[in-house]
Amino acid sequence: MDSSFITVFLISNILLSVIFCLIIFIKKIFKAQITVNTQYYISVISLLTLIAPFTPFHVLKTNSFFDWIINLGAGNSKLSDIHSAGKTTETIVQNSNWLQDFSMSIEQSSFRMMDSVFFIVWIVGMIVILIATILSNLRIRKIKKNIQVVGNKELSTLFYTCKEAMHFHKKVVLGYSSLIKSPITFGIIAPYIVIPKDISMLSTEEMKCILLHELYHCKRRDMLVNYFMCLSRTVYWFNPLVWYFLREMKTEMEISCDYAVLKTLDKESHLKYGEVILKFASLSQRTSSLLAVSEISSSYKQVKRRIVTIGNFQVESPLLKMKSTVVFIIILASILISVPSISSVVAMNKETHPFSHTNAVYKDYSSFFDELSGSAVLYDSKIKKYTVYNKEESTTRFPPASTYKIFSGLFALESGIITRDNSQMNWDGTQYPYKEWNQDQDLFTAMENSTTWYFQNLDQQMGKKKLRNYFEQINYGNHDLSGNITNYWLDASLKISPIEQVDILKKFYDNEFAFEQSNIQTVKDSLLLEKTNNNRLSGKTGTAVVNGGNSDGWFMGYVETADNTFFFAVHIQGGKQEGGSAAAKIALSILEKEGIYQSALSR
Repeated sequence: MDSSFITVFLISNILLSVIFCLIIFIKKIFKAQITVNTQYYISVISLLTLIAPFTPFHVLKTNSFFDWIINLGAGNSKLSDIHSAGKTTETIVQNSNWLQDFSMSIEQSSFRMMDSVFFIVWIVGMIVILIATILSNLRIRKIKKNIQVVGNKELSTLFYTCKEAMHFHKKVVLGYSSLIKSPITFGIIAPYIVIPKDISMLSTEEMKCILLHELYHCKRRDMLVNYFMCLSRTVYWFNPLVWYFLREMKTEMEISCDYAVLKTLDKESHLKYGEVILKFASLSQRTSSLLAVSEISSSYKQVKRRIVTIGNFQVESPLLKMKSTVVFIIILASILISVPSISSVVAMNKETHPFSHTNAVYKDYSSFFDELSGSAVLYDSKIKKYTVYNKEESTTRFPPASTYKIFSGLFALESGIITRDNSQMNWDGTQYPYKEWNQDQDLFTAMENSTTWYFQNLDQQMGKKKLRNYFEQINYGNHDLSGNITNYWLDASLKISPIEQVDILKKFYDNEFAFEQSNIQTVKDSLLLEKTNNNRLSGKTGTAVVNGGNSDGWFMGYVETADNTFFFAVHIQGGKQEGGSAAAKIALSILEKEGIYQSALSR
């Protein structure tokens, strides 16, 4: 069944949460076996899992999450207004009007409405967090405009000395601002280190500690990580585990930076460095709302961890570094393996059918589709060769719409519910939008007018169990009838790809299902559309309109010539007022281009 946004969203976040829990657990277990830098870098690479649901892995046979969002609301729906999806039978051979096509309007179910509400709540939450981030950046911009570049020669010399000591030569602007109480660093391309206007309380040694700390943020490009953390917080605002992970990561960033500074300072200065951190932590007014900056001050809880780490500082041994490298590689490999898996979960709304035939050629029929998204499959029985346009979409499964009625009628014949000579069903008086439906029907008129109530009645008489057995017997698409029995062929439970439509139609034509040949012939007769120049065109259209918006259209069938039979299926989506009739016009254009069939309608 087509996966709802809620389901996919929750499953992907559960997987992400499990992965984060495992990473946190591993870091706790191996805390004494890995360096503080490794702790931080493991957190950095763990952020890759957060982008997995939005990564277009369709190149690796995985669909993009953005496609899923675009198609939100296309499944788990119910039929509201049903109209005919095309006209078929021999009477239409003389009518020459079988391209007339009426839409099927699908209305979202209450569950799908909940799905949409959930999606909207998620978007609103992101907007709120995004606004907070923008306001924070506006404050940074205000501070940037307020900066006074340091002109103090002594401080400038100290700044230059610190850069030389850490072998960092990129240009960094050092300035004062009266708008801050704690030193901060921001800017990805052009870094800025800003210190409070009043630095009289700081000694030269304390200022050296501050400058080293902020310069290491610049050297390691921690500001870029800060922005990615802001993005992650925005997208996953609802997930407390992500917030916890990002908070821990921020602390690890500062601890890692502390370690780098301690390596630069002599041992006697370590105590002074800790005092500097405590001094800024004790300030009552700090710039904690500046989300995309790095600053030497922290919350009291974070400061406690930093001070303990500073007190326990030891230069890492070669063995510890080697252990850290091994743990890092193992976790990195695990994350890289898990990322496509998470992406696959959010892409599971689109089922695909494997197709690897060597007897296939791929052609560009895009000129026939105009702005529509779609695919086309043609099979030549004589040379046993497929011609395919848009392999990705031709192997993607879609609800079959009214094309399923070919097999609904066949199953009813095979089960004895109807026969060729006794298939009439009385109209119950329900008023439908088209007069063709408001009358008694038999298999031929019902197929001609695509009278949905007729086939719904057949399905209900057969029941789901028997229908499911038939669909599994002929291996029809995903043979999933978990939807309502009146519209499983529209609600995205039953799905089939254009490639499969061609294959199953070929098997139907040759009666590879071992059904009664007379039943096969009866359905064949009901599908005949045109006869021109001794060639016969048979087929069935199908149309679905989602909430009065874009249409989904099918046209599948076959052309019988004197010495060959060609099977085809065209599927389109995306265009308003474009359904089975548009798909049929495209199919006729392709058949004419390939020299297979020229419709009487195109003359």
